[in-house]
Amino acid sequence: MLKKILIITLISNLLFLPLSAAAQVKQKISLLLYNGKVFTADENYSIAEAVAVDGEKIIAVGTSKDLKAKYQAAKEIDLQSRLVTPGFNDAHVHFLRGALSLLNVVLTDTKSLSEAQGKIVEKVKTTKAGEWINGRGWDHTIWKQNFPTRKDLDQIAPNNPVYLVRVDGHVAWVNSAALKLAKIDKNTKNPEGGEVERDASGEATGILKETAQGLIAGLIPQPNQTMEAKGLELALDMARRYGITSVQDNSGYETTKLYRAFLKQDKLTVRVSEWQNFEDSVEKLKAQRAEFSSFKDNPTRLKLTALKGYVDGTLGSRTAAMLAPFSDDTGNSGIPRRSQEELTKMIVERDKEGWQITLHAIGDGANRMALDGFAESIRNKKDEFEQMTKKMKKGEIYMNIPCSLNVKAIVGSPITGEPENPPKFISFNRSCRHRIEHAQVVNPNDFKRFEELGIIASMQPSHAISDKRWAGERLGEYRVLGAYAWHLMQSYNVHVPFGTDFPVESINPYNTLYAAVSRQDAEGIPVGGWQPQEKLTIEKAIRCHTFESAYAEFAEKEKGEIKVGMFADLVVQSKDLLTIEPKEILTTEPIYTIFNGKIIYEKK
Repeated sequence: MLKKILIITLISNLLFLPLSAAAQVKQKISLLLYNGKVFTADENYSIAEAVAVDGEKIIAVGTSKDLKAKYQAAKEIDLQSRLVTPGFNDAHVHFLRGALSLLNVVLTDTKSLSEAQGKIVEKVKTTKAGEWINGRGWDHTIWKQNFPTRKDLDQIAPNNPVYLVRVDGHVAWVNSAALKLAKIDKNTKNPEGGEVERDASGEATGILKETAQGLIAGLIPQPNQTMEAKGLELALDMARRYGITSVQDNSGYETTKLYRAFLKQDKLTVRVSEWQNFEDSVEKLKAQRAEFSSFKDNPTRLKLTALKGYVDGTLGSRTAAMLAPFSDDTGNSGIPRRSQEELTKMIVERDKEGWQITLHAIGDGANRMALDGFAESIRNKKDEFEQMTKKMKKGEIYMNIPCSLNVKAIVGSPITGEPENPPKFISFNRSCRHRIEHAQVVNPNDFKRFEELGIIASMQPSHAISDKRWAGERLGEYRVLGAYAWHLMQSYNVHVPFGTDFPVESINPYNTLYAAVSRQDAEGIPVGGWQPQEKLTIEKAIRCHTFESAYAEFAEKEKGEIKVGMFADLVVQSKDLLTIEPKEILTTEPIYTIFNGKIIYEKK
């Protein structure tokens, strides 16, 4: 009898348990970050306290109290009021090639020709006679002189061919041994889009501009697999330490094979969007796409996106294509890589195949050439649309609308049957998301065209800080107002993703943020910032380096914000970027870098 009473009492107690006791059964998850300041990077710049992660994805964003009550995590991180942001997405980087360059002679930030020569001498000591010496990073504007010459190399490396790329990648400095191997002499003609610089007697000086670099570059032995793997490991290590979880890479299609090998070994700790070569034939590009598709890679980890091409050179080397001559070199308007007609033809052909196109354009002339080419591709699609509507028969519905012909609006009768009032083309959805890389100098009349054509302006704020020493002299007081103008570009509702252009600049994204909000160099010069009207708030700058970069690669529904359903690519920051003085951004670093829901870097 007593046993029955006990059982009845137990059942009665269970039935009438308070709801709070039932709620104590928590959902098991992999990771919980709480007691922090979570900058979601959404369009409202919302702030939360905690993030719940299960596996690869974010499953909740909210208050610490609510998330701790609901979830039991295998690992919890008390943020201690620290800031959390989305992982940085570098929208323009030479990821592997940049890392490989660090294995050669590094001339970045050398303060004089003699200092650069000293580094080359050290390399000569460990290099056999006849072997190539390669390097990059020199900048004659820092040395405060004209371009160096082959003679500056001949005296220190007479027995080795030397090939040294300028910091911007658009000019090579070589010695006589390299010129001899390439058979470059007085009779060598300039290639289209390039120049072999010559002295008064017609001899090559050792400076090769733009496409002329190819006269020698093809002779240099390519890195072997061991060097490439070492380079990629170096690049991935830098990315983890700087909170970079995605890269949009300009290292070339062949690089995907190395990325794939690292992905299979679970060593690829960034999401890679690789670019193909715009200059390659349509047939070759299609063959590469078909081959890539056959490997069935996880597209959230490795994918092909844009075709990368070049319209001109750089301001630093005075090879940027300008509408009018440089203010400090009145006989020079730069070097376009090809004619407008050829560029437009190539854009139209590749746009028709549905490919995203991204074009390097520095000068105002080059930016206009790119915009004109994109405008023509849109006119072609408009004509195709109008022809399509005329051919419709009763009962037909046209479903195969090409990439840049996703119609935003159609007026008239529905596209079912012969319309009494024919459909009218209105505008394009920005589905192809064509891009201009750098967009450094833009004519005032062309900012609006970026918006009208739906062109993304992919920009790298660090360039403004590096170039401000001489940009005003190159461009003049009026033209400079349209230079490095990311704030003005955003005022026209243009998407502006941020990148670093490593190795032209450091891969450090905190340099990008600092440049965007301060327009000053590391010493705080000039006071108030160079062209301060172009400053961004830190909130906008972070969003440009996260969400806007994701948008530029068609991934804004997967990453770029701290939001339910997004990949858990997060950075726990050492300082509150939202409140600190701009100068302190330069000394901020990740405490944790989280990629795909896993901690891949922890500051010790």
